Amino acid sequence: MAIRNAYLAPAESPPTEVEVKRALLTFDKIFIADPSDRDFIPPQSFMLAMGMPALFGGKLGGQSARCLGKTQNYDNRFDELLEVLKPARADGLIDVVSTYDLQTEKQFTIGAVLMGDYSLNPEFMLWSYRNVGRDNDVLVAAVSGDKELMSLPDELIQELAAPNGWADNRINDDPQLPDLQGNLEREQLREVLSQIARGRIASTMKAIGYCAAKDLVPVFAGDQPSRIAGSFARRAADVIDIVAEDDPHWLLRNRVLNIAHGEYLNEEVLQKMSIDDVLKLRTSAWGRQAEGRDDLLRSVSDLAKLGGDSEAFDKTVADRINDYRLRSAEVEKQRRGLQFKTNCELVKGTAGTMSSILVPGAAAGFLGHMQSAIGAATLLLAGCMWSVGKIQDRREAREALTNAEEDIGGDICLGLHSFYHQIAHAVKSDVVF
Repeated sequence: MAIRNAYLAPAESPPTEVEVKRALLTFDKIFIADPSDRDFIPPQSFMLAMGMPALFGGKLGGQSARCLGKTQNYDNRFDELLEVLKPARADGLIDVVSTYDLQTEKQFTIGAVLMGDYSLNPEFMLWSYRNVGRDNDVLVAAVSGDKELMSLPDELIQELAAPNGWADNRINDDPQLPDLQGNLEREQLREVLSQIARGRIASTMKAIGYCAAKDLVPVFAGDQPSRIAGSFARRAADVIDIVAEDDPHWLLRNRVLNIAHGEYLNEEVLQKMSIDDVLKLRTSAWGRQAEGRDDLLRSVSDLAKLGGDSEAFDKTVADRINDYRLRSAEVEKQRRGLQFKTNCELVKGTAGTMSSILVPGAAAGFLGHMQSAIGAATLLLAGCMWSVGKIQDRREAREALTNAEEDIGGDICLGLHSFYHQIAHAVKSDVVF
């Protein structure tokens, strides 16, 4: 089986050199988000997102849907990064991509909407976003604990916030999305922080869906995307708890164990290494280790779906983990100058989902993977589009989840730039920041 490729999900700042080097030491090929690809869905898709006939396509009043903001000098810093990455780009290991053809934003069409190969359903994405955007726990998770953000002066935080787009505003009888609720030390920033939170939520949703469609691992930098994904997972767990009660398929998926995998190295040493030196560490032994890792992560999900005795499942997975550890030993020797270590464990999560381990709390230097048997469709549909109070017919809900997973496909595998240990409770919104 081939080594998986990765997508460095966009953030307000461009990827760092260390983040890209880490990805090169972990995945086969790296796709980096185009600096101009900031919108949640193609802004010209308003009519399709509203579930209306495609009478025309074009930006509604020139508005975006919901963009992710940028730090100052983002584009210049991105160009500088690409210059450093030239050797890897020349080898075809790094490419800059957009989730859709950005040129279609500039076109006005009649009788059709040019989606530019956008791989997700805009109607599904819009209403999932508008539903989860009303959950204050998720809004708070998107910005709470972000010390770097809150260390900035007010004017720089204001510049970082992308203004509301049509996905945020009132749509027919559906009111505008609310601002953050709760205590804020800097009350004057409530609206701005709400805009930043919504940009991060939308961007995380798009990255998860896009990567599922393209069979990529989304790699998220920093704590906030993991907090957001953890909130999605917590919401999905609540929904699956209800629909799983009398259905063997979903009972099994809800019981499924999650596998957490982490790779540690000394980032200070990595920072000093040239890209050429990093590429030399992509040895045949690394290839075997990486293939073993990806095979292990995928096989656990497949085994969980097949059912069977819980003890036999645990033993089978434990045997595969031991086999993987043997493959890792040679790579650890080759990378001892980086203090490279791997860690792989089976984690019994709260409600059987990833929410219990997607909580920040580990040393810098880890790149973690989390694999779950629930698919991207389940995470987005049950975790974003729905909430427990909206489920009236369990049978219809189960059918919708099954159909969505067949359409989108792909099991969740997330790359996180710190390692996430088992914590019994998902992120809550009783945080003052």
